[in-house]
Amino acid sequence: MMSLIQARSVLAACFFIVTPTGLAGAETQIWTEKASEGMITLAYGPVDSSQHPTLLLSCFNEMGVAALEIFGVIEGTRPGEKLAIEFSAGTSHTVDGVVELDDKTGGMYAEASGFEVKPLLAVLMSEGPVKVSMAATNLALADAGRADAAEKFGQDCKLD
Repeated sequence: MMSLIQARSVLAACFFIVTPTGLAGAETQIWTEKASEGMITLAYGPVDSSQHPTLLLSCFNEMGVAALEIFGVIEGTRPGEKLAIEFSAGTSHTVDGVVELDDKTGGMYAEASGFEVKPLLAVLMSEGPVKVSMAATNLALADAGRADAAEKFGQDCKLD
């Protein structure tokens, strides 16, 4: 059975080349859903998939675990610090995470695993922009394409 760390390494190799980017890049960002051999991802990031996404939600059905990563500097935090990641759009859901530092790139990211997927998907399928709040950082994630990608993710991800 594959460990969560191994699964993340495979995920990074399959979908993205690691390049540090800010949370609010000037590039157009889109929602995408991909499913492959028990690994399902929902990403919000640049059209150029060689760039790191802003948000990456992963579902590993066989392992029974979901992982969330939000890439970029998270103001008012430092690596190793616990972090509440709140998603809101009409309704809200908070995921407990931690701030991490990528040893290879030096980039910061928020990471969470072992949380319930369905309540987060309910927020992501809500109408209007989704706001993500983490410490002193606030993000607005575009509405266009999000509900469809989140719905497909929810169909493929068998976790609650």
